[in-house]
Amino acid sequence: MANFARNVRYGLRLLLKNPGFTSVALLALVLGIGANTAIFSVVYATLLSPMPYPNPDQLVIVWSKIAANGNRNGVSAGDFLDWKSQSTVFQSLCAWTGGNFALAGSDHPEMIETRLTTPGFNDMVGTPFFLGRDFLPEEGQVGREHVVITTHRLWMERFGSDRDIIGKPIRLNGEPYTVVGVLAAGQPDRLENQLFVPLAFKPEQINHDFHFVLVMGRLKPGVTIQQANADMDSVTRQ
Repeated sequence: MANFARNVRYGLRLLLKNPGFTSVALLALVLGIGANTAIFSVVYATLLSPMPYPNPDQLVIVWSKIAANGNRNGVSAGDFLDWKSQSTVFQSLCAWTGGNFALAGSDHPEMIETRLTTPGFNDMVGTPFFLGRDFLPEEGQVGREHVVITTHRLWMERFGSDRDIIGKPIRLNGEPYTVVGVLAAGQPDRLENQLFVPLAFKPEQINHDFHFVLVMGRLKPGVTIQQANADMDSVTRQ
């Protein structure tokens, strides 16, 4: 845990050197430790093992900063979509949140912790697949989001290591979902989230007030945290 403590101290020094954060703050993934359990689960799993991601120094957590308290906060769907369309410093930008889905079985449904992510999240962080693929862009649209990715661990425990599972339906919350991917064995198996479904924003969710998602981005090569903050400040002012 010594490296953990050093990373936290480094993160605090970085924040102190950049007091001008207004409505957006970025922090490298290994430093992105907040009160939110979902963030901690990502950081905990990565800090206790070698970083499994390609070019991990490009990965950042993007936070909203609410003027009333000045603290790091989750992000609204409206802000995320604006950032994604207007920012120029990211190769990719993805949002996620957590939930519980009832997975129907032969005997009784089991509640499985699930991560809802906008398409491209696994490709962005470089998570390898054992079978299948990541979500397609169109699967992030309402009405087309009934697809699912499972971890290798859950695939073995609940689906009997079925190598023909891709394209098969399973029932989540009483509705049919098509399995499109199985992640490779490794780091994802240590997370609490064992299922992944697309995060598709409903019209009523697209506003700038309800801060319910977390956002991760991959910076373009050569872009620094300071440059990224400047770009995001510009986007926010617009």
